[in-house]
Amino acid sequence: MTGPKCRACVVYCIDFRLHDHLHRFVAEQGLEKDGTDIVRVAGVAINLARPKRTYFRDFVMDQLEASHRLHNVREIYLVNHEDCGAYGEENVADSDMELETHKRDLQQARALLKGRLPDATIVAFFQRLDGRVEEID
Repeated sequence: MTGPKCRACVVYCIDFRLHDHLHRFVAEQGLEKDGTDIVRVAGVAINLARPKRTYFRDFVMDQLEASHRLHNVREIYLVNHEDCGAYGEENVADSDMELETHKRDLQQARALLKGRLPDATIVAFFQRLDGRVEEID
């Protein structure tokens, strides 16, 4: 790798309601000093765990593999959020079922990424629209 290095890549939803929260999340995780690639895609983990079309998974993987290869990224942060439109069809908004659905997808996405990028640390989060963040085991 001959290009610039950064510590992490954050995969975050495109939802406009989260713009301010993204910057706060990066700061709270202590990522701003070491450089952070940002990938914004609707649905984040659902595109890896159970995409509606395979090219959704391919796109996210291509971005993460490029970040890993070009910038030597070794930490990947997956951030799903409450009331996500990509999950809207499942009719699970604002419920315990919503959180469980996101947890399941984040865990599956993390397992997929560990298989493809075994030297990377994969961290998963669920964010509320008010900005509160919960790390997912």
